[in-house]
Amino acid sequence: MNNSFYTIIKFSLLAKIRSLALFLVTLMITNMAFASVVVTGNRIIYPASASEKVVQFTNGDQAPYMVQIWTDINNPNSTVENADGPFVANPQMFRMAPNSGQAVRLIYTGKTALPTDRESVFYFNFLQIPSLKQADANKNKLALLITNRLKIFYRPDGLAGSPEKVADNLSFLLNNKTIEVANMSAYHASFTEAAIVDKNGKVLLTVPKTTMVAPKSTVSWSLPKSLKQDNLLIDYSLVNDYGVPVKHQQILN
Repeated sequence: MNNSFYTIIKFSLLAKIRSLALFLVTLMITNMAFASVVVTGNRIIYPASASEKVVQFTNGDQAPYMVQIWTDINNPNSTVENADGPFVANPQMFRMAPNSGQAVRLIYTGKTALPTDRESVFYFNFLQIPSLKQADANKNKLALLITNRLKIFYRPDGLAGSPEKVADNLSFLLNNKTIEVANMSAYHASFTEAAIVDKNGKVLLTVPKTTMVAPKSTVSWSLPKSLKQDNLLIDYSLVNDYGVPVKHQQILN
């Protein structure tokens, strides 16, 4: 191979590396830009005895934003127009100045009769709308409207047990290519991951998709294949009230 051909390959490789690095940096900047307006915490616990729940917003960007809030029962495509959650936010729409905070009061309306022996879950949505400068009003500009979605756990007073002990009320049954997960507690079990391991802790199978299990209910998780071994365990993580995943391990029946 002559030196000139080697040099061409070398520069071509360097160009590809630089392009990849530029793409990754751009992706990181874009993702950071998406998180301009954020809420403190990643879930909302609403005690039934509370008259309201304060939700704290922060705008860490150098630009102002408009924020609009609504709640729904279980519709990922919900909008302000078809919002059906039994909560109202005050204020429902507001402007956030650069590098500022905003407290929002979330109030349960009581228009929906809810169980008193278990939690109920709803969804809190907020849309952040970037403000356009007056000088840019007539220009063609791309404005990203970003909707964020959090769970609201409405928690009646005097529930049996405690949210920290949900794992003590879970059972897992391996049935061919499924795992049946039963949650007999009064609280939601929010899983982030799960894997089947042997008695030595070796991972045999990772559950492709875990789901939240409602109180006093059972769900089935699909597995890519069946396992015929005995003495299997299941490793999993549950999200606590602070939004932190906590690891657990149980016998897989």
